[in-house]
Amino acid sequence: MIKNFFGLIIFLIIQVISLDNAFAFNDHNVREFLDERENLWPELYLPNFKFSNTSKDLIYPNWFEGNWLVTSQDLEDDSQAPVIYKVNFFKNNLNEVIGNRSKNSESIGKAIFGDTLIKVVNDPKSINKQITYLKDDLYIDSRITGRNQIQDDDMFFADELVIQTLHKPGASRVNQVETISKFQKCNRHNSNSENTLKPNICGFQYIATYGSKVGDPSVHAIKTSKFKLSFEFIES
Repeated sequence: MIKNFFGLIIFLIIQVISLDNAFAFNDHNVREFLDERENLWPELYLPNFKFSNTSKDLIYPNWFEGNWLVTSQDLEDDSQAPVIYKVNFFKNNLNEVIGNRSKNSESIGKAIFGDTLIKVVNDPKSINKQITYLKDDLYIDSRITGRNQIQDDDMFFADELVIQTLHKPGASRVNQVETISKFQKCNRHNSNSENTLKPNICGFQYIATYGSKVGDPSVHAIKTSKFKLSFEFIES
C-alpha cells in the first residue's frame, strides 16, 4: 500500500515537472514567434499561429488592473492628432487580469468614429466574438481566429488575428486585421506623469490588414500601421 502510494506521488511529481517543461517550451516558442512578427514588421504575411489558444482571453500582468487614460500616436502619420480614450482592466473569477473588451472597444470606437458609433456588444457565448453597431444600419461582426501571448510579469506581449465583416444594406465586406501589442512599465525617462498611484505603461501596437483571403499564408499585408501608446492611471 505504502509502496503504491509513493509510486503515485512520484508519478504525479513527474507529471507536474513534465507539464511545467511543456509550458516553458511553448512559452519560449511563442516568444520567438512574437519577436519574429515584430522584427518582420512592416513586411508581414498572414500569421500562422502554431500555438494559438483562443479558448482563453488575453491575460495581463497584475499592474494593468484598474482604469487608464490612453494616448495613442500614429507613428506613420505625424499629421494625425493623438487618439485619447479610457480603458479598464479587472480581475476575473480566476484572479486573472483581463480587459473589459466591450467597454474598451466602445471607448476606442467613440474616439475614432464619434457619434457614428452606437454600441459594442460581446457575444455571451464566446470571448472571441463581438458586434459593433454603427449608424445607417451598419455593423461590424468581429471574430478572433488566432491568439498568442507570453506569460511575463514584467511585460505584456501578444498577437491576435481577427476577421471583421462589415455589413451594410445589400452588401458585406470581409477584412483580416492583425494586432501585435507590446507593453511594459514606463521608466522615468519615458514618462511625463507625476502620478504616484501606479507607474505609467508604455508600448507599441503594430497593425496589419490582409483583406479578404482568409487562411492564405501567402497573403502580404496590404496596409500596416505602428502606434505608440501610453497609459496613465486614473481613479475612475
